Amino acid sequence: MSVALVFSCSIKQNFRPQKTDLVNKWDTLRPLVNPDKGWYHHMLDNGIESYLVQDENDLTTFIGMDHLYLRLAWAFLEPEEGKYDWSYIDDIVEKYVPMGYKISFRITCKETGGAPGSVPIEVDGIRFATPYWVKEAGATGIERPEYGSASWTPEWGNPIYLEKLDNFHRAFAQKYDGKPWVRYIDVGSIGEWGEGHTYYSTRIPPSKEEIKSHLNLFLKHYQNSLLVVADDLLKYGKSEKDVIELLIFAKEKGFTIRDDSPMVESYIEDYRDTWSVSHPHFFEEVYKTRPTIFESEHYATVKKDGNWIGQNGAGVIPGEKVSGAEIFRNAMKLIHPTYIGFHGYLREWLADNPELTLELLNLSGYWYFPQSIYTTNYVDGELSFEITWENKGVAPAYSVYQLKGKLIPEDNSNETIEFVIQDSGNKDLMPLEKTTLKYKAALPVDPNGNYQLAIQLFDKNSGDPVDIGLTTNIKNNDYFVIQNLSF
Repeated sequence: MSVALVFSCSIKQNFRPQKTDLVNKWDTLRPLVNPDKGWYHHMLDNGIESYLVQDENDLTTFIGMDHLYLRLAWAFLEPEEGKYDWSYIDDIVEKYVPMGYKISFRITCKETGGAPGSVPIEVDGIRFATPYWVKEAGATGIERPEYGSASWTPEWGNPIYLEKLDNFHRAFAQKYDGKPWVRYIDVGSIGEWGEGHTYYSTRIPPSKEEIKSHLNLFLKHYQNSLLVVADDLLKYGKSEKDVIELLIFAKEKGFTIRDDSPMVESYIEDYRDTWSVSHPHFFEEVYKTRPTIFESEHYATVKKDGNWIGQNGAGVIPGEKVSGAEIFRNAMKLIHPTYIGFHGYLREWLADNPELTLELLNLSGYWYFPQSIYTTNYVDGELSFEITWENKGVAPAYSVYQLKGKLIPEDNSNETIEFVIQDSGNKDLMPLEKTTLKYKAALPVDPNGNYQLAIQLFDKNSGDPVDIGLTTNIKNNDYFVIQNLSF
């Protein structure tokens, strides 16, 4: 990776190449709050009453909280055909986006059970996440499924249902698609809670054709936002041939994948070897080019089931020989998530897991460490150097970050010389790999004397630094002093 600008400068005969090891300057404990990664909070989940913020301090003091996840039934947002009530969303957007939080969405068409506020209407004891007027318009479905509660399950391929769903998402996309604060939008229109399965109602799997029709509907309306499918949508009740076809289809069309099942008790038991992750190869297919998402089982349920014991989840689970934190941590290594959620109340999670929260924040997404720097040459106003990087996170970054540098004179006789390399090559830094990148920086002033070289990554969209895992005692403002040079 190199960038060169032309400046006329004489060759410095007294420049001496310098190689510096930086491992002894690493800090692997300091939490790095960086763009495009981190925790999310289920602010709306199972309706409009679960997991609301009980105290604003719980949210604002949560280190590394990136976005708020809103999972809401369609029936709340279109109570009458063509008449939309966006207040459930807009009230949150207007309050929290100015505070720096992003927003992500899942609009569901099927909810289960009797969670208060999960759906806005019941008719004859039947709960409607898809608006009741869709059924009245002639859409067919199952009202009292064999398994679970009486919640209306639409026939996913019914033309009336699809027509009304299409109209809704056209309106939703016109209002929210491409907003700079939208992290992603889930395909939530099939299955219980939008997860793609019907295990708690009909146990009739959606067909491959039905799934593709829904994916195409989202592709039609959302041209600017990242689209997400739950892994269950691609695999539930499918033949291996259909699973492969759907996975390829989703990948080629640009969808990313989330897993809603880590830490679920039956998955812990059934998928011990893969840390409760049922299909880790799904994520291998996509994580190198787009961010994946990790959603834990409801935290209160994980604790009730005995799968989270002690402070930071460090207690060994009876019968499993591992701790809940180990399962969570190792599941992340298979899913490669950029965004992670604990699926519960902020205060409860933070009180139980203060150190683990910071550890998993760093592990999520990218986590950069410069291992060494080798400054090789200075010719014609151009400084050449190599940095060997290590990404200790579970995923790459998906945005290009700048590498900015400063040559800080040891005395006050010279001015500080600054340079910018627009593409640091950071997208090439894959998890748990060491990569040496070569740089050329055009210096606007010819250096003369002894200098300290300081560097930092920056997000050119926001102008904010992208912190790297070095100790803060070598910081000079936003930059890390990493090498002494003589010119």
